[in-house]
Amino acid sequence: MRIGGSDAVGIAARHAFLLLKPDAVVRRRLVPALEWLTARGWRVVHARRFRVHRWAVRAFWQYQWNTASRDRREMADLYMSATDSLVLLLRAPHDDEWASTILTGDKGSSDPARCRPGQLRHTLGTLNQQLNLVHSADEPVDLVREVGICCTASERTAVYRALVDGVDAVDGALDLARRMEAEHEPLDLSLAGTVARLAGRVDGTGERALLHRRLTGLLDGRPSDWRELITLADRAGVALSRWDRVVLGTYLLVPTLPGVVPLVPDASATGVAVPQ
Repeated sequence: MRIGGSDAVGIAARHAFLLLKPDAVVRRRLVPALEWLTARGWRVVHARRFRVHRWAVRAFWQYQWNTASRDRREMADLYMSATDSLVLLLRAPHDDEWASTILTGDKGSSDPARCRPGQLRHTLGTLNQQLNLVHSADEPVDLVREVGICCTASERTAVYRALVDGVDAVDGALDLARRMEAEHEPLDLSLAGTVARLAGRVDGTGERALLHRRLTGLLDGRPSDWRELITLADRAGVALSRWDRVVLGTYLLVPTLPGVVPLVPDASATGVAVPQ
């Protein structure tokens, strides 16, 4: 089916697409995110799980990916594929603005320093510009595009039917969120927590002692190259998990190429057009 026939634009405008990412899964932030949404009048009309592979990463951020450094690209591939993500289709609490516009403002910036109290990312505890827990479609056309990334043709039919029918799927979404969280050990992805855990496993002399100094130095603001740090851990015989590498990488990497602007501006930073 087509999305709502003659009312396709209106249906896309009244709904928003939200992706709760793997860091939200392992940090047990799925249920709190759903509670935040429902408390603010958002209605869940469809929920599904989706494993974001490297091609999906490029499709989601295709209009901003030209600014991404090599390190950021590699880290995104590593953490976005770590677990399934939770995909939510949401009906806006009111219809005087595009739902995507409302959610973009309400979720907050990808930069933790710019998140404000009450915004979704601030409430959930965003950690850095990569481990920021959520992604949303910036405007109605992106909602249609991103549903296409996550769903096959037959699955899209079910999604669009849910948008047309206006079903209330919050109970199913909460059940799915709890099951997804239960599949993974809860993790502390903060830099301080990761450094403390890794440093506690490092003793002795030589490269292990050097690794200890380099790790603890991160908490004092001493810069370090994440690739060199991970190579040092490998040489010292200290096994790093996928998430250990993600934490070190995302906190230490330079995310964007200097002097390069995105093909389409970041809506969470600049705002997006509101329909008149």
